[in-house]
Amino acid sequence: MNGRFRSSIVFVLVLVEGGCSLWSRSLPPADPPLRIVVAPVTMEATIKRSRQIYSFETPPSQETEPSIRAKLIQVVEVKAQEFLTQYLAEQPGFTVVPFTETRRLISNLRLSGLRLDDGQLYTLGKEAGADILISARIGAYGSVPWKYWLTGLATQNVAELIALGLATGWNPIAIGVWFGTDVLLIDLPLWAGGAYIFGWAFRPVEVEVKAMQMGDCSGQIWKKTEFVNLVPGKTLAKYLPEDRKKKEVQLAANLDHAMTNIAESAGKGLRKKSCSAIN
Repeated sequence: MNGRFRSSIVFVLVLVEGGCSLWSRSLPPADPPLRIVVAPVTMEATIKRSRQIYSFETPPSQETEPSIRAKLIQVVEVKAQEFLTQYLAEQPGFTVVPFTETRRLISNLRLSGLRLDDGQLYTLGKEAGADILISARIGAYGSVPWKYWLTGLATQNVAELIALGLATGWNPIAIGVWFGTDVLLIDLPLWAGGAYIFGWAFRPVEVEVKAMQMGDCSGQIWKKTEFVNLVPGKTLAKYLPEDRKKKEVQLAANLDHAMTNIAESAGKGLRKKSCSAIN
């Protein structure tokens, strides 16, 4: 792996971990445990083509593309809800409504397939007898949102351009070679929609989670956004060789990672609040 690629990985790691505190205080587990229900997850990332999130041997036809894309998105949404339910249940101080039970409640309330508004979310939480309802949206899945392009890729390349210009006396040939190889062949494939290079995968996933407190003092009490871009080689090594290059496998690995981090953050800091703290 060359030095340039290693520096890109370091930068991506910094971006992935950006905004995370080096020290975090954990609250003691809730006593009695909080009953939590996880609502259906909503895909808000723009998925124009199913091949953005799935590796096909034969791409779907124009006629079947819409239905296949919709089914793939639904699979991701369900898997995300299942991941988050599972990992929250592993946190001390939480009693989480099982995934299958939540799906049954959603069906009974005739909320299946809907994008739930605040009123419908509250109804689900009340029906589940929950202290807290968790809702989540997937803001990026397979491509990097523009806000990360602006704050990440632009910053990276401006810094590199200045360093190269000063080192070469702003030699146009050197700058042209850098632009052609570094920006066009390396950076854009990584940032535009992910890539699989030297055993490392770059498949961006962003998840935003909100917690709604139920009962007399109801309202949003907690929020967490997690952005993950890098799939390390050691993670992909857990899969069969023929599956490691598949987009759906790489994206699922990062979705799993994001939900794990969110659940751990919730375990450290998500607790019921007083009415005055909410209002």
